[in-house]
Amino acid sequence: MSVANTRDDASEIRAQIEVLVAEFAWRIDHRSGHGVADLFTPQGRYMAEGEAFDLQGRDQIQDFYERRRAAGPRTSRHLFSNLHLEHVDGDCAHGVCVLTLHAANGRPPHPLKPVLIADYSDTYRRTSDGVWRFESRVVTPLFGSVPKFGSRKN
Repeated sequence: MSVANTRDDASEIRAQIEVLVAEFAWRIDHRSGHGVADLFTPQGRYMAEGEAFDLQGRDQIQDFYERRRAAGPRTSRHLFSNLHLEHVDGDCAHGVCVLTLHAANGRPPHPLKPVLIADYSDTYRRTSDGVWRFESRVVTPLFGSVPKFGSRKN
């Protein structure tokens, strides 16, 4: 494979992973978490360091967002930035991005104040259908803490 093709492949992989990260935020912010579990591999893991949550598999991830919806209206904006792909090898990639989270219970408008700034350490896997999904997402809070709504330590 030529260097140009390698760069093109890397650019395409990066673009697909950026779409995945953006879709994750969109489904939480605009669809109340509906469909977030589908962005993970079947046995994918989504966890926050500390006691907030540790979810294994699509069923637990889906249940997490169902419990959140049952708690009532919530307004959120998950702003991901600074995606740094650390390693790409075939159908697996690792990366880190930064989350700035604005969130509050109830309907807007709300005060302008982030509730969390965190690193998301991700492992991405290209599945047999050619789609990149999260194999794992680990949230590391830097400022603030992860909201504990609808959560249970698994």
